[in-house]
Amino acid sequence: MQVQELLIYPIKSCGGVRVQEALVTRYGLALPSDPRIYDRRWMIVKDGRHLSQRVLPSMALIQPSFVENGLLLRAPNMPDLLISVSPLPKEIMYCHCWDEPILGLRYDDTISHWFRRFFQSNDQIDLVIFDEKQFQTRSSKNKPDFPNVAEDHHVAVYHDVCPIHLCSLESVTNLNTRLEKKIKIYNFRPNIIVTNGSEPYSEDCWRDVDIGQVKLKWISPSLRCLLPTVDQETGIKDSNQEPWKTLRSYRLKPNQYGIKALFGIYLGQFDGSEIISGTVHVGDLINVIRQDLDFWKKL
Repeated sequence: MQVQELLIYPIKSCGGVRVQEALVTRYGLALPSDPRIYDRRWMIVKDGRHLSQRVLPSMALIQPSFVENGLLLRAPNMPDLLISVSPLPKEIMYCHCWDEPILGLRYDDTISHWFRRFFQSNDQIDLVIFDEKQFQTRSSKNKPDFPNVAEDHHVAVYHDVCPIHLCSLESVTNLNTRLEKKIKIYNFRPNIIVTNGSEPYSEDCWRDVDIGQVKLKWISPSLRCLLPTVDQETGIKDSNQEPWKTLRSYRLKPNQYGIKALFGIYLGQFDGSEIISGTVHVGDLINVIRQDLDFWKKL
């Protein structure tokens, strides 16, 4: 079993960037050459509330790349846009990620205008960046809609629940045998793509995992909404709501997780004593230290 790909999504619900190695941090995967750039550190908001591909599937077409001191954004029929990470913006903005309050630093009107133009909207749309030095993170614990075993050191910034998301190629291959229109693993927007060399969905049972020299802890299964119905290459949502419908036909565990299907897993730092746990690489071997093989048998 090994790591096939690593992806960092610097802006929530926008394109991901493949990397050959990544720091595993309290806030998610980060760029080793510039740890200020990490997963979901940026977020696009409308009137302070986060936007996502569930509502605006064209967000998938906003493609960041890593440049010196920040991000370079490209999108169809738009000029390139540079987003700097230093100096940080000064204006503090009160935001919500889902229904949870969280702060951000708002970029200026030039940046806002670029997004409004791309979305062809007159709404108040802004880009914010999280500043871990002055803002409080969101706890991954005590999520009624996302039951989990998170500990005090497991936090999220602008992520949904937890900052590290893993999926396996074998599971997507199995799902595709049930779909008329095949999908790619990128619909699920994982940070770590693995090939497990065994049965599909075996990652459901992983609890403590070594990836290379980094130990990670299972937090919860990933509960799927409609976002994976968006093709990440075209920014178009599937008209038949696939693979969401098919996943709900065989991947439910309603007594624990309600009406949402399970696909992939959320992971967090094993030990919260350090902000950075280490570095993972494409090609790293995966060693499953502890499993719960009765996961699907439990009510």
